[in-house]
Amino acid sequence: MSLVIALFSVQSAFAWGSWAHRFIAYTADKYLEPEVKEKVEKYLGSPIIDHCTWMDEIRRPIRRKNHPDHASHQAYRPSLRWHHSTVDKKFRVSDERSSIGSGDLLPNLEKCVENLRNYRNLTDSAVAVNLKYTIHMLQDMHCPSHIFYTEFPDCFKGTTPGAKSRGFMPVYYEGRKTTYHAVWDGKSLLVLYPECGKDYELFRQKLDKYSAKQRAKICRGTLADWVSDAGKRCRPIYDNVEANDEIDRDFLIKHRKISEGQAMRSAYRIAYLLNEIFR
Repeated sequence: MSLVIALFSVQSAFAWGSWAHRFIAYTADKYLEPEVKEKVEKYLGSPIIDHCTWMDEIRRPIRRKNHPDHASHQAYRPSLRWHHSTVDKKFRVSDERSSIGSGDLLPNLEKCVENLRNYRNLTDSAVAVNLKYTIHMLQDMHCPSHIFYTEFPDCFKGTTPGAKSRGFMPVYYEGRKTTYHAVWDGKSLLVLYPECGKDYELFRQKLDKYSAKQRAKICRGTLADWVSDAGKRCRPIYDNVEANDEIDRDFLIKHRKISEGQAMRSAYRIAYLLNEIFR
């Protein structure tokens, strides 16, 4: 069985930032059933927090052929386009980017999840690779700046700093030039609670406030439903912000429910899906 569908070209982007990826994985780990946690760690070799950024890291070229990871890197190196989802004006999943050869996160995630549901018939290394992809893409699916909206044609015009893409447009954060994508990836969580530093547990105590009933409701539906949900919830941050605008910490605080809520939805859904597959 193929581990993943065809690979595409690679460009540079990092969803949530490494710290936020690890925080989400740390929180998801708290909701893994004990037997599932044991099984997942058997395949990965250690807790999921150690592997949640693998999909970003492996996109960096390993050029030395004698490097021990060179062969697997060449085989499984994913595309930038696996890091983004696309929705239309009604927040339904769109294949517009895929139809123009740009690829998208959802079909690749669906393939990896399908493979994991068949994990008993895969090699241990194949299970590990699909786990790493699934954990990371479930995080990227929820990142506020990793959703393309078909109502903004500029979303399809480029994915590099300074390009016309809405998510990658240049802005100034507290006087320093950056991209809108980088603001949400690297700053959106960390600036909210400076008293917590980068302590995962302190942040979890601040954000992990949902009841069991609320968590169950969040985890209902299909992967496509989750993409639509993310598109709807993240849409407000694309209003009233244009290229070269000045934004600051107050802007992120104003929209804190989006970054906080998306991080927790990601954690709960990772745990839910892994529990469902491996229990």
